[in-house]
Amino acid sequence: MENNHGGYGVSLYLAVRAIRRGNRSTLALTILIIALVMVLMNFLGMIISGVVTLYNDQMIDYQYGHVAIEPRDKEIVITDADALVKRLKQIPGISGVSAHTSTAVTITNIRNGKFQSKSLTAFNPEDEQSVTKYPMVITDGDYLSKGDTGQILIGTLLAGNEDESQDKLPSLGGVKVGDRVEVAYSNGVVKTYRVKGIYESLGALIDSSAFVTRNEMDSIMHSEDTATEILVRGASADEAPALKYTIMSYGVEDKVKTWNEKGKGILGDAISSLNLVKNIMTFVSLIVASVVVFIVTYINIINRKKQIGILKAIGIRKQIIVGSYLIQVLFQCTCGIVTGILMLNGIRFILTIQKIRFPMGNLTPEIEYGSVLVSIILLCLVSLLSAYVPARQVTNEEILDAMRG
Repeated sequence: MENNHGGYGVSLYLAVRAIRRGNRSTLALTILIIALVMVLMNFLGMIISGVVTLYNDQMIDYQYGHVAIEPRDKEIVITDADALVKRLKQIPGISGVSAHTSTAVTITNIRNGKFQSKSLTAFNPEDEQSVTKYPMVITDGDYLSKGDTGQILIGTLLAGNEDESQDKLPSLGGVKVGDRVEVAYSNGVVKTYRVKGIYESLGALIDSSAFVTRNEMDSIMHSEDTATEILVRGASADEAPALKYTIMSYGVEDKVKTWNEKGKGILGDAISSLNLVKNIMTFVSLIVASVVVFIVTYINIINRKKQIGILKAIGIRKQIIVGSYLIQVLFQCTCGIVTGILMLNGIRFILTIQKIRFPMGNLTPEIEYGSVLVSIILLCLVSLLSAYVPARQVTNEEILDAMRG
């Protein structure tokens, strides 16, 4: 044991001595390259995490709440919806419940004749405020009130612009608050509405929708006491599965789904593709790191072959010499990793202030520390292996060959 401890001590001494007397510029450049490799391995993952969080927040805040209740199999609507809403509001842990009724309509801008076929959704504005965030993203005009009739709330993408080239999606060609639109319902009723408000959530699917009150929809479609969907909001997104089973335990026989079950398929393929790109970047980054460490270590060893020969001649075991080079590389790797993590946090800070605009909203990158830990382990293993190969190769040479250089 003492010999082992003594060997470690000699390796550490030789490593510290080599670092102190070595080329500072080469050391700094190696550390910088390892830091950049660390950034490359984690940057895309940071963006992917931000996209997933942004998408999840929009699903919860505007589309599904924490839990969504749908009609049973072979049913079109939820019957006795009003009674169900009252029951749900009494369940502990539920902070909001809103019943939605949707129907296919054609909305026409009376001013220019442009029209779009959409699904028009009706809700109780007071209930909706406790589940979604539509009242908070009104950009022009006002939110709906419970007793509103003849009023409609539309998204900014559906409203559109008079110049079609500025539209991201097909629109009504520049509808403004106070304008009149004509809505043709699936049952043949056609009614004119005043645009009361325009909202913008920054979500493409969300901002191309339109809403009226339940009272208005019931008067046209005779949909009293029914709903096509009931949204429920609980304490948090993480508790949605528990809330789902709580709702089912209260005897709700309709389909109960969490926000994650409702929306996981929409973004799944895109995230899988991004993760593939991320894995390719990680693999390439590890190759770059291994090549750099190998070259730096090899050149360092070649320049010190005579010293290695002298060390072996005075009785220093080759394992100790190899260990000194591994310690040097571990030092470089540690400095590079710390620098890389600082750079990642700096990039995250900058992109949090100067947000990246995505089709679904403003992205805030998130560092996945689990992935960072995996990157650290892989980087250290690759670097140590890349240093071990040339160090072992040179130290295996005969003493006289090494001393001749």
